[in-house]
Amino acid sequence: MTRVAADQVCAGLFPGDGGRALERVLESKEFLLRNEKWNPDVRSVAQVMENAYRSGGRIRQMPQSSCEVSGAGGVSHIPTALVRFTASSKWDDSSAASDHGVWVSTRESKVVYLAYDCVSPRVGSAVDAPLRVNIMFQEQWQESKGEDVLRPDYLAITHSAALAVAKELRCVDDGGLPARAVDLPAG
Repeated sequence: MTRVAADQVCAGLFPGDGGRALERVLESKEFLLRNEKWNPDVRSVAQVMENAYRSGGRIRQMPQSSCEVSGAGGVSHIPTALVRFTASSKWDDSSAASDHGVWVSTRESKVVYLAYDCVSPRVGSAVDAPLRVNIMFQEQWQESKGEDVLRPDYLAITHSAALAVAKELRCVDDGGLPARAVDLPAG
């Protein structure tokens, strides 16, 4: 297994505050690359989102991207987190008509959901039919400090990945995402 820094894990998804938050959550400055399939870079994630949107009514059947991050610190228990990206649109029956704008939920333990609308000439999405990018972050380490301590870091990691993909897709106004995680709407 290869050991890398936070900015090399799923390259481009965790710059700046997102990478530092990842280090705090997984209590490690080095991360293990266990499987290339679970280590997509920001360009790959954006391309998967674009392909899903362009599939029209088949959007939910299209491949999705996941980034699995494991800290290098543990011996018997490896601290791990997962970031999963899914796409939806007006063509998707599971996407409610009222789903629009930036949305955040932190109701589940050690999980953050974030979604935003992407209007992008690259993707071919428009105001009346945006690409809805959905991100789920889940810490999967039982021995962590827990969500009461780490919730701001969970938000920073999720926001970092969301903003990186919005920029790569060239979403108008970064999909409505604020520049900083602390400015996200309350979840």
